[in-house]
Formats: sequence, structure tokens, C-alpha cells
Amino acid sequence: MQCYQYLAAITAVANTIESIPGIHHKLPHSVIADWMAGNDIEPEDVLFASRDQITALIESLLRDNQPRILHAA
Repeated sequence: MQCYQYLAAITAVANTIESIPGIHHKLPHSVIADWMAGNDIEPEDVLFASRDQITALIESLLRDNQPRILHAA
């Protein structure tokens, strides 16, 4: 069950990142998972948050990390 929760959290983060203007390609789930781990984002933080809360969290983190994410892809 925990694997499904982790996959759902990664998918939610990936969908949020892809919906942000300026990111024009899909990132591999492994890149998203590594980025989440590097930023201490737990699956529970995403699964029990609203879409707006997830977007706010992701956008604040991407301001500092976007060059590394784009380079990793």
C-alpha cells in the first residue's frame, strides 16, 4: 500500500510541475522522486494537501531548484 501512496504523491508532484508555465516536457518519475527526497517532501505532505497547497509548495521550491531539475532531465 505504501508503494501506491508514494507513486500517487510522485504523480501529483509531476502533474503540478508540468502545469507550471515554462516547463515544456515531462520529467521522469525517478527525477521527481529524487527531487522530492532532496527537498524533504514526504508523500503524506502531498497526499493530504489540496491542489493549491501542492502548487504553492512546488512553485516555492522550483524557484531555487529549477535549473537542477531541467539539467537532470
